[in-house]
Amino acid sequence: MNDLDNNKEFDEITLRELAAVIWLNKIFIVTFTTFAALVSVLYSLSLTNIYTAQTLIAPTTSSSSSGSLSQFGGLASMAGINLPQGGSDSQLEIALNLVKSKKLLDRLMLYESFLPDLLAAKSWNMQTNTITYDPALYDKKNNQWVRKASLPFKQIPSSQEAIKKFSGLISIASDQSAAGGGKRVKRVMTLKVDHLSPVVAQQWSLWIVKEINAILANMQIMKSQASIDYLNSQIKITPYSELRTMFYKLIQESTQSMMLAEVNPEYVLTTIDPPVIAEMKSRPQRSSICIAGTLMGGILSILIILVWKLVFSRMGGLDILRLR
Repeated sequence: MNDLDNNKEFDEITLRELAAVIWLNKIFIVTFTTFAALVSVLYSLSLTNIYTAQTLIAPTTSSSSSGSLSQFGGLASMAGINLPQGGSDSQLEIALNLVKSKKLLDRLMLYESFLPDLLAAKSWNMQTNTITYDPALYDKKNNQWVRKASLPFKQIPSSQEAIKKFSGLISIASDQSAAGGGKRVKRVMTLKVDHLSPVVAQQWSLWIVKEINAILANMQIMKSQASIDYLNSQIKITPYSELRTMFYKLIQESTQSMMLAEVNPEYVLTTIDPPVIAEMKSRPQRSSICIAGTLMGGILSILIILVWKLVFSRMGGLDILRLR
């Protein structure tokens, strides 16, 4: 019983001492917390506003000749002919992977303003809708790069150098819904583009969807042309009239697929809700930064006091920390 009483008394004394230490050094705690709050305010004000453009997109519904290829595949295999296989199911997956690819970035870099807005932009003026560029990197007046780069980098940034920055500004999320057999089917996707200029963010969103559709359309045109060439060559060598009839049918469908890819600007991705110029910034959340900085300053000041007491209590450390 005596040991329990002693332990209880020791705990009460310790808590009393801690409370006394905090109260004794309240001026230091208040001063340190105020300083931390001021630093967090200055830091939050130094951050550049970032705006986000959102685009809702969905897979484009279109016909494909893959069904006919699978339908006649057995007949062709019996004759010793291997038909080229393909399908539209993988096109959406390819489109999603293209969002942060160097292939897409190479096409975006053909736009004159894209690369400077990506790597050299410093600030955006809301009143004049103009972007200020880092003069050490880009000369806006003469529209040329002036940065000093050492090998292996070049004066004009390459897609390999720009891809990291670009990937950090782009994100795409898909809303998946259940289909038959427990399969997950992608329905609606949200493309988000961040930039210090809401006008640039909106323009990039339009470019990204446009160029992804163009890349996939070109791929389909090349694929259809290869299929047509292949089927024409098989027509010349096959002795079976049934196969020649099938090949003519497949040539017709490949031609239709090629025509669809050429005339449909939204070949794979259809825009449901186009991006708009954002009126409100998406980040930084300056109030959250200030609150977090103030709380961290208060906690840190208390820890400093307690550690000082623990280490230097026998040397009169408390008296040193007392601010009067």
